Amino acid sequence: MKILIDTNIYLDFYRSNKEGIILLSELIALDGVIILTDQIIQEFERSREKVLRNVLKNFEQESRLGGFTSSLLSDMEDFRELEKARKLYNNKKDKVIKLITAMLDDPSEDKIAVFFKQLVNKAIAGNKVWYTDDEIIKNAHSRKLIGNPPTTIDKYSIGDEINWEIVLRHIDEDTIIVGRDNAFYDNFSFLAKEFKKLTGHSLKGVTDRITNALKIVGIRPGDVVETAEKLLMRSMEESNYSEFWKRSAKVEETIL
Repeated sequence: MKILIDTNIYLDFYRSNKEGIILLSELIALDGVIILTDQIIQEFERSREKVLRNVLKNFEQESRLGGFTSSLLSDMEDFRELEKARKLYNNKKDKVIKLITAMLDDPSEDKIAVFFKQLVNKAIAGNKVWYTDDEIIKNAHSRKLIGNPPTTIDKYSIGDEINWEIVLRHIDEDTIIVGRDNAFYDNFSFLAKEFKKLTGHSLKGVTDRITNALKIVGIRPGDVVETAEKLLMRSMEESNYSEFWKRSAKVEETIL
C-alpha cells in the first residue's frame, strides 16, 4: 500500500523544527511507501520561500518594541534597566531576523528543507520519484477544464491534477491520501471510483494525519512520532498564521 502526502502537509513541518524533523525522519525511513512526484518536490521548494517570508513578515510586525524618552523618567533606575532590556531585546530580535533571512537565502540553513532533501535524495536513489511528462500535463489540463476532481475552483494552477494523473498512471497498489485539501475530501467517492477503474486497486481514504496513514498501511508509528504530530495539529487549530493552513484540521478519515 502507498501513501500520497499533499505538499501542504510537508509545509506544516515549518510550525516546529523539532516536530517537523521527527516526522520527516520517520518518512525518510519508510522505503518505497511514500509516493513522491516531481510536482510535489517543486511545490515544496517554491512554497517554502513563501512560508518563510510570511513568518518573517509576521515576526517583524509582532515583535516591534519601540523606545520611550522622557527627562522625567531618565533619572529612574528602573527606567534605565528597562531601556537596557529593550536594547537587549532588539538585539536578539535582529539575530532572529538574520536567521530567518539566512534560511531564505540558503536552503542548507533551513533544517526542514535539509531533511526534505534527504527524503527526495533517497527516493531518487531508489528510482522512486515519479515524473511529469507532456501527456500527464495534457491530461491534467483537460481534467481542470472539464472540472473533474481533484481541482480547485478559481485556482489557475493544476498541481493537484498533475499529481493525480501521475498516481493513476504509475501506482498499482492500494493508496491512502494525507491532506486537508477540499479537492480530495469533498470528492472522495469520485476519486475512489476512478482509481479503482483505472488501476484495479482501492483508494483507502483521506486523512489529515500521517500517523493515521501509517497505521492503515500496517506501520505502527512510535510514541515520539505520534506526539510530534499531535503538537503540530494543536498549533494548527490555534494559529491563523498563514494562507497555507486555512483549512481546519480534521481528525476523521474516510475508509472504503
